Amino acid sequence: MPTHPVSSISGDDVRPPAALGHLTWLRTIGLATSVLCLLISATAKVPTYRVNPIFLLPLLWLPYWLRYRLHLHPLHYLMFAVAILFHDLGAYGFYQHSPFPWSFDIYVHYYFAIPVTMILYRGIAMSFPMLRRWQVSLTAGLCMMGFGALHEIMEYMSYLLLGEDKGMLKPSTSYFFDTQRDLTNNLLGTSTALLLIAAYYVIMRRNNRPTEASA
Repeated sequence: MPTHPVSSISGDDVRPPAALGHLTWLRTIGLATSVLCLLISATAKVPTYRVNPIFLLPLLWLPYWLRYRLHLHPLHYLMFAVAILFHDLGAYGFYQHSPFPWSFDIYVHYYFAIPVTMILYRGIAMSFPMLRRWQVSLTAGLCMMGFGALHEIMEYMSYLLLGEDKGMLKPSTSYFFDTQRDLTNNLLGTSTALLLIAAYYVIMRRNNRPTEASA
């Protein structure tokens, strides 16, 4: 049975990013996003977000540092950078007063899971070509949900260590089922990413275009 294909969603070339000139794009995305994070921090209306770069910049650059192991695609990295900036807009009080019909937190957790799942899918697929597509999808999905669970634990630990004022969790003002809602939206985002990848495979197959990963 054929192994997983590689797409424009899950990545459309299996050669190292540097060999394709992707390295410049990755660095540009990382640097531009870093500058924007610092600007948001400097203009934050919510005081706790002024120290956000301490946490967000290492997270932003982590995929870049692991770019060869992840076979990182610039499109995925750009989507990931947008997710970080989207979350960082909470510096302007969006988590307290959402500019959208529903809670800002819902959109952040949903969207964040999409690029992370795509990055994981491509990295796993390219690193373990013996796996079938469903195995790659299951592994990527479980890893993403594991990251989501770790984030929720981190939120709780920050509350225990720093208190409600400085911690990430705000029990007195947060939605009662905040953790369950966050993980549910992570799951919806993960499912969306996997469905987009599956849809690409179907389109490629109907167009009789090759989808086999090749070196």
